Amino acid sequence: MDKWKELEFYYADLLRKSDASERRKLYKEAYSAVAKLRIEDFNCENPQNRTAGTSDKLTRLFSLMVDKRDRVLEVGCGRGYTCMKLAPYVKSMVGIDVSEPSIAESRIVLSRGNIKNVEIKLVSAFELVEYFTKDEFNVCLSIDVFEHLHPDDAKDHLQQVFQVLKPGGKYIIVTPNRLTGPHDITRDVFPEEREARGFHLNETTYSEIINIMRAIGFNKFRCFFPLKLPKKNIKLIIVPYNLIIIFESLYRVFPNLLRFRVLERLIAIHLIAYKPETF
Repeated sequence: MDKWKELEFYYADLLRKSDASERRKLYKEAYSAVAKLRIEDFNCENPQNRTAGTSDKLTRLFSLMVDKRDRVLEVGCGRGYTCMKLAPYVKSMVGIDVSEPSIAESRIVLSRGNIKNVEIKLVSAFELVEYFTKDEFNVCLSIDVFEHLHPDDAKDHLQQVFQVLKPGGKYIIVTPNRLTGPHDITRDVFPEEREARGFHLNETTYSEIINIMRAIGFNKFRCFFPLKLPKKNIKLIIVPYNLIIIFESLYRVFPNLLRFRVLERLIAIHLIAYKPETF
């Protein structure tokens, strides 16, 4: 087993067993340590190939969901690829992460691109109210981050996002669906396991995350998907979340009959949650 994978399992076990105060330090220690070992995996000049999985298709999709008036917060910005791609489409942007090596690489990527409207900060997903003001952002987004948060921290994170969003603001979340998991390194190292043992501390479902967000105060939910068009163009498709909940329910009842890649992609969580306009 690769050294970085051994280290990820080690820290994941610590994070699952630790209390909130211990995790506050552990997140930064764990992700910085693993990132240092993985630097060689991303040793190339192309920023897209230095990221852990954010695709050009996804960043182009996000560009259709923001505008030049928006101040945007990206939670878990990684090596800065999404910030780099979205910068021309927004007024300003802040990217946060807990991995010091990733933060350093983000700043290099943005500096090389001469991008001036993006800040990068070493801040965790549950420290938002400490570093940002109430109603500061129009849009918050996270790509494959929510599943990395301990369940207790995940709820705290959603509450804090709600506070830093402006009334009418939206939180765009991309995260894997637990029903088709595990989606972390467990799948490769322990293929018979049905629960994640690596850094995915909190793989969830549409039903679960929407119920939590509704209790916090988010009042409207939509699901989004890309539609491929000729010449590599992308069209944004937004559908009622209730429709995807139906597919998710079918998957629960008939996991073997419906285990097709198209359905797995369909219930992968691509969620837009809105803060009320008059909150």
